[in-house]
Parts: sequence; structure tokens; C-alpha cells
Amino acid sequence: MGNCCRPHLGDDCIGAYEYNACADCTFWNAVFCCNRPMWSTRGCDSKSLDDPAWASGTSLRRSFEAALMGVDMKECLNEAPRSCTGCCGGCKNVANLSPALNDKWCKDVNEKMLNPQGFSCKAYHWITHGSKGERQEHMVIAINKYTPGEKPLTLPVEFFN
Repeated sequence: MGNCCRPHLGDDCIGAYEYNACADCTFWNAVFCCNRPMWSTRGCDSKSLDDPAWASGTSLRRSFEAALMGVDMKECLNEAPRSCTGCCGGCKNVANLSPALNDKWCKDVNEKMLNPQGFSCKAYHWITHGSKGERQEHMVIAINKYTPGEKPLTLPVEFFN
């Protein structure tokens, strides 16, 4: 996969918010990431929200985006297991972040906000390599249509590896 090849997130996926790992570091975000927010629907990996309930300005979208930028999200990202823990406390990586988000943040948001409205969210990650073998991490939170009482769509882990 190339840098801008998001895997198929399922037929019920109506949109996806892309994660910007640089958002935690103001300097690197300004220099390399054009001051993009931590979560955005405007990047290569994201998918525009194409359901009327998620139109810009709707209460559902405003509430979800507030939760994306909220304290619970920051705590979940900060509490996720780190890799390379011998160096400065370790580094965040998407292979650890997405399961942590699914176990805590997505579960809470689904139960309290999205499932009653007919939607669910789930974090997905995948790794690509550039033309010189450089590792590029990708993560999105996908929004799917959901019928209350049904099990949300899950894609096998090997689909993203």
C-alpha cells in the first residue's frame, strides 16, 4: 500500500476521522503537519462523512467531534501501552493505540452516544512503507451504520497487516 491507500472499512462505513500523531507536539505539527488537528476528515486516510445525520453542524457530529478532542480521548491515548519504553518513557504507536481506543473510548462513545442514534465507531490501524522502506503508521476512527442490538462490523486484524 502506498501512503494514500486507506483499506476498505466496510460497506456500512459512512466516514472516518484520520489521526495525526504530530498533534501532541506543537513544533513538529507546525513544521511537518501544517498544524492539522489530532482528528480530521480531510486527510489521505480519512473518509468524508456521507450521511445526513453527520452533516456539518448537526448535533450528533458536534457532540462526537467534541468527544474526539475531549479529556477522555486524551487520557485514553496517554494511557495506551507504549513501544520502545527504554527511551524517555516510550513512544506512541498505532498498533497499541487502536486497541486501547476500542477497549475504552470507542466502547463508551458507542454506548452513550452513537448506538442509540444508529451508528458505531471503531479504531483501525495499518502500516505502510514508503519507497525507501520507511515505516508509515496510519490510524482512523471509522463511523459505521449500526442497528441497535446487532453486533458492530469487525474486520479481521490480518486485513490491515
